[in-house]
Amino acid sequence: MQATSSAAQAPAFNTGPIVATLIGIPAVVIVVAAINGTSLPLIGGGVGAVIGLWIVATFMCARGITAMKGRYGVGRSFSIGGPLGIVATALVLSGIFSWPLLLRPIADAMGPSVSLQRAAIVGVGAIMAVKWSIAWSSYLPRSR
Repeated sequence: MQATSSAAQAPAFNTGPIVATLIGIPAVVIVVAAINGTSLPLIGGGVGAVIGLWIVATFMCARGITAMKGRYGVGRSFSIGGPLGIVATALVLSGIFSWPLLLRPIADAMGPSVSLQRAAIVGVGAIMAVKWSIAWSSYLPRSR
């Protein structure tokens, strides 16, 4: 008869959500700078900041979906994250190419003379916050 240790039976600690959150710290900095109307060193405050946020958001999303996929499977992970990611990508492309259709309502809500790039950053930041909240809420204990 072979004895098993309790450590071998315990599920491994999933660091995916924590890593995704740490990757999101630069995204918070970019979004706060856009809200305040300031530029950041190296990436600036316009298209460079939009592209920087897109890169960070892509890495954060990939890491978060990988963590959720292990817990819930592919279909459930992509059913919510996929459509939100498509909207975020549309906002990013609108910011890069200055397409006003999606961004004008956000820019108008932010105040007079807000650039479309700042509106794109704030819009993508809001979507990232929603996706992050959904991902973390999936780790809350549930009653069965």
